[in-house]
Amino acid sequence: MKILITVGLVLGAAMTFQSQAALQKNSAVKDETKRLELSIVTDRQQYNRHDKLTITAMLANGEYIKDILVYGKLGWGHLSSLTYTIRDASGKPVHPTILADDLPFPIRSDDTTSFVKLHPNHFLGTNYTEMLDRLNLKRPGKYSIVVEYHCPISTAGIDLGNFWSKEDGIIKSNVVHIEVLR
Repeated sequence: MKILITVGLVLGAAMTFQSQAALQKNSAVKDETKRLELSIVTDRQQYNRHDKLTITAMLANGEYIKDILVYGKLGWGHLSSLTYTIRDASGKPVHPTILADDLPFPIRSDDTTSFVKLHPNHFLGTNYTEMLDRLNLKRPGKYSIVVEYHCPISTAGIDLGNFWSKEDGIIKSNVVHIEVLR
């Protein structure tokens, strides 16, 4: 019985040591992961029904200690880099009467001019301006806007290190609230 207890303690200690080593290794790897942030602002918080709305989107290399390469053309649309979602005060999606549809340019695998190097604490940004009625914001009320960044370029055929690609996933922005007045 003493032998079983001793073997159990030794195995338990070994497993604990391995778990702690794995946690330390994972936290070290986590510190080395790519970290992009997406922030948005609007030109105002209150609009009249016939105004234009401008959304400024900024893709930033936040606290990451290394440079990150990103596709340099920030376009709006599902096939491009940025998409927006507008919701009314009850959380119901507002469907615009038009859709943004910028297309990414085809790039060659050896063409590095299509990419921007974001140094730590630097950003790449763009604006989207549209009439409120085309965004289907015709009714007075409060609305929320969220933007998502999704790189349209896959790592397949691109030989770049530390490139934020389609495979790295989607980044959601902060939520911006606006109000449409009468």
